[in-house]
Amino acid sequence: MAEDTPSQKEVNVSREKIINDFSITFGTINGSGSATSNQTILRALYKMGIPASGKNIFPSNIQGMPTWYTIRISEKGYFARVEQSEIVVAMNPVTLAKEMESVLPGGVLFY
Repeated sequence: MAEDTPSQKEVNVSREKIINDFSITFGTINGSGSATSNQTILRALYKMGIPASGKNIFPSNIQGMPTWYTIRISEKGYFARVEQSEIVVAMNPVTLAKEMESVLPGGVLFY
């Protein structure tokens, strides 16, 4: 093993700990029941004492059209929606490419 490769311990020490400061975006299809799920997740976070806000983005109220819901978790109380998220849950194959672009570097995409 090369000596210039950092050990796992060194990598863990160099990372800044970030607690309760991230966003999750769900990409779904309007009319799929996602609004209830989104509100349930937001309410669960809130009841755990985690400052969180939700924002629904939908270009149309027509059933079957794409819709996005972003939950922002922020200990500092920031509630504005962000363009990119640390966690993206893509459930609409039509908008998968857009959701892949919205994941921050080091983030996670679930499809």
